[in-house]
Amino acid sequence: MGTEALRVWAAKHGSTPPDGPDRDLSITSRVIRFQWNGAPAAAVGAEVDGKTRINTVLDGVAWCTERYPSADTLHLLVGRSPNDKVAVEHLQAMGTLAALLESGPSIRLWQVKPDGAADEVEVAATTFTETDTSAPVRWAGYLEGAWGQRPTGLAAELLRRLDHPSVALYPKLSSQTGDTPWQLRLDGLEIGRVGADTGRLELATRNLSAAGEPRDQWRKVVVERSMGFDSGSLDRVVGMIHDLIARWSKNAPPGAVLAHGQAEHALEAHVLSGRVILTTQSCGALRLAAPVVGGVLRAAQFPTLWGDVASPARYLDALLADEQGRPWAIELKDQDAGGGNGAYLRAGIGQAVLYRHYIRSIAALDTWFSSESGLGLDRRQCQAAVAFPTAVEEVSRSIQRHYELAARWGVEIIEFPRPGTT
Repeated sequence: MGTEALRVWAAKHGSTPPDGPDRDLSITSRVIRFQWNGAPAAAVGAEVDGKTRINTVLDGVAWCTERYPSADTLHLLVGRSPNDKVAVEHLQAMGTLAALLESGPSIRLWQVKPDGAADEVEVAATTFTETDTSAPVRWAGYLEGAWGQRPTGLAAELLRRLDHPSVALYPKLSSQTGDTPWQLRLDGLEIGRVGADTGRLELATRNLSAAGEPRDQWRKVVVERSMGFDSGSLDRVVGMIHDLIARWSKNAPPGAVLAHGQAEHALEAHVLSGRVILTTQSCGALRLAAPVVGGVLRAAQFPTLWGDVASPARYLDALLADEQGRPWAIELKDQDAGGGNGAYLRAGIGQAVLYRHYIRSIAALDTWFSSESGLGLDRRQCQAAVAFPTAVEEVSRSIQRHYELAARWGVEIIEFPRPGTT
C-alpha cells in the first residue's frame, strides 16, 4: 500500500484526519500521522526507501512525545504492496529501535496489506542468530586479519613522501591478500587503492564531467577518472595529490577539513586520526579505540548489520573508547553538508542505537575487541553517541529536542567545535 493509498486508509480508519507536514519537528508529509486504535499513529507507504521506513521510529517518537506527551502507546504502520514483503532488514531495525526504547510510549508495529488489513509484527531486538547469516563471523575474521597488516613497498613510500595529516590508508577488509589492500584517502575521500608494488588513482563517480567537487579539481589535476601507477611514476602521483590538497585547502583556516565535497567523510577522518577529540558528558574525552599505526586508520572500516541479513554492510562512522574500557559507536553528522538540524540529526540517533546493538550482540567480535588485539575493550558494554559540529543558537530548541530524544535510547549527543574554528 503506497503513501497515497495509506493516507486514504488512515482517513477512513483513523479517529482523526491525517496531519500534514510538521515543519517545527522537521517531519515530512511522507510520514502520515493520525489517531488510530485509541493512540497516536505514524505510517509510511510501501514505496519509501528503507532508511525512511527505519527513521519513522525516530520521527514517530519525536512527534508523539512532543504532541501527545501523556500517550503510553505509539502505533507504527508500514504499507505493503502486492510484490513487497517489506525488507527483513527494515522491519528488524524498526523492531530493534522499538524494543530498545528506554523511556516513552510503548511501540506497536504493523504492516498494512493492499487489502487494508493490518497485521501486527512482533517488536523485538534483532538477535543475529539465523544460521544463514554468516556475515558477522566473516567480517570479524576480516578485522582480525587486517589488524597486524602494515603498508610496505610502494604504499609505505607513498605515505612517507606525501607526509600530510589529511593523507591516510584505510584497510580494505576483504582485500588484504590482494595486490592493493589499502584505500588511499584524503580527509576521508577515497582517491584510489595502493599496495606494495602498484597503485591506482581513481575517483568513485559515474559521471566525471558533472559539476561540483571533488570532480572539478580532479579533472584539472588528474584529468582521467582512473590512472594506474607504480614506483616509476610515483613522483608524478605525489605531485598530483599535493596539488589536490592545495586546491581543496585554498583560503581555508588552519586545521579545517579539505573542501572536497564530502564533508561527513572529512569530519570522520579528523576524528579517526585524533585531530578532533570528542568529549562526552558522562565520562569525558574519548580516545581512539584503535591507534593510528603507520598511517593506517585501523578502525576506519567497521562493518555492521541492522538486521539479521547478509547485506548490506552498514559502516560505523567512528569507533572510540573511554577510560572505563568501553567502546563507543559514534554516528557523525555535519549539518552544513545539507542535512540541516532537524530530521537529519534525529536519524543519527537511530543509527547509533543500531550500531551499538550490533556490537553488543556479536560474540565473534570478542577477539578483535579483547586484550589479545591490544584494544582491551568489552564490546558488551558498548555505548553510543551522535556527534556534530556545535549548532548555532538560533536552532537551540531543535537541538534540545535531540538531546531529549537521544536520552530515551541511552544515546549521548556530542557537539564539538568545527575543525578550523577557534
